[in-house]
Amino acid sequence: MSIHINSNDTVDVVALKQNVESLKNQVHNLSSLIENDINSYKQGVFFFAKLSRLTYLNKNSIVKFNEVVTDSGNNFNHGNGMFVAPVSGYYQFSWTTFTYSDKIVDTELRVDNVIVDAMYAHISASSSVPATKIAICWVNKGDHVWIQTTNSYTENAIHNPNQSNAKSSFLGFLIEEKE
Repeated sequence: MSIHINSNDTVDVVALKQNVESLKNQVHNLSSLIENDINSYKQGVFFFAKLSRLTYLNKNSIVKFNEVVTDSGNNFNHGNGMFVAPVSGYYQFSWTTFTYSDKIVDTELRVDNVIVDAMYAHISASSSVPATKIAICWVNKGDHVWIQTTNSYTENAIHNPNQSNAKSSFLGFLIEEKE
């Protein structure tokens, strides 16, 4: 935006009014976008849970993320580690696992016991390394979604007991609802 002042130090009032109206329209449009995003977020389906303790799991064991940070519709059960889809649609899920020195953690995302994606983390150094996987998939209303260990290893160590702020986690949200 520019304001033109002529040689007589007068301001072009018409141009100023046009600039003000343009700015008002831009603010209104941005406000509408933000309001729509907030309403979508409020009505959205999402959850985020963490694992608060070191956990050793056998083959084919469900990871029970016991610290629920947020859950928009109470669709995640921290007792059994499962999310139940309230609507059909495309969802994005991501999970992060931490393990430490010479430990293994192999996990997979399951939707009604069908493997959708898997992640393999084998740590051979004396350190802690996070591994994260993201998957987008179709989920039907009422389907159960969870993270579990694979059938590859008899002992999967999840979470690093030496880092209290680094936690394994499970996140999911609805991308697009479909009837």
